[in-house]
Amino acid sequence: MTNKGIKAQDIIEFIEKFAPQELAIEGDNIGLQVGDEISLKNIEKIAMALDPSLNVVKKAKEEKIDFLFTHHPILKDPTRTFTGLIYKKLKILMENNIILYSAHTNLDICKNGLNDALVDLYKLKDVKYLYENGLGRIGTYDGTFEELLNITKEHITKNPTIVNSNAVKDKEILKVAILSGYGLSQKSITYVSELADVYISGDLTHHSKILAEDLGLCLIDGGHYGTEVYGLKLFKKYMEDALNIKIISLDF
Repeated sequence: MTNKGIKAQDIIEFIEKFAPQELAIEGDNIGLQVGDEISLKNIEKIAMALDPSLNVVKKAKEEKIDFLFTHHPILKDPTRTFTGLIYKKLKILMENNIILYSAHTNLDICKNGLNDALVDLYKLKDVKYLYENGLGRIGTYDGTFEELLNITKEHITKNPTIVNSNAVKDKEILKVAILSGYGLSQKSITYVSELADVYISGDLTHHSKILAEDLGLCLIDGGHYGTEVYGLKLFKKYMEDALNIKIISLDF
């Protein structure tokens, strides 16, 4: 599966128009992660993944990928040494001249990005930003909790973790908050408990579960992977259609 006549810069320009870098949360490591002198590089094979894991990077080498897009960046925290897994991944990418580019919170926040994908999936109405920085969404769902849960099981994960469903079992109109990826922190649960009946996100911990129970907030943990990959698949389709290219999926 190859693409002819597209430059790396054309791909980057599309990504940055779709998910402008200025939308990213301060300190987020977005944009070009690995690559040099890319503006005129011809791209024949493009891949997409949620994470730049060692397994994904090895697959990129095996597939002879020229341009790898990942949602999560390869480096998230200040790094002073390049050893272990980071060394192995960077070595493969550089030795095989694979460009690595990431759009993280800017892709979460942007129009038709990962959070808007969930809004459309659940058909939420009267939608607003959950946070002032653009992360998450909150809106009204016309239906029962069981109907909401069935959508989650069909499209996000077959086995979501549920907390406090009894609190909303008799309601037919629900105020629903969504946040793709990691949203079920104690801080976020405390904030959302004042705004919504149901909160759909990922990465629930024991202490966050107990807090939600105490606050009476219903949670659906669709997983970090599930709540992001749903929208990432749609973004892949947007990119393929806009640039008339084929993209290989490496971890979804």
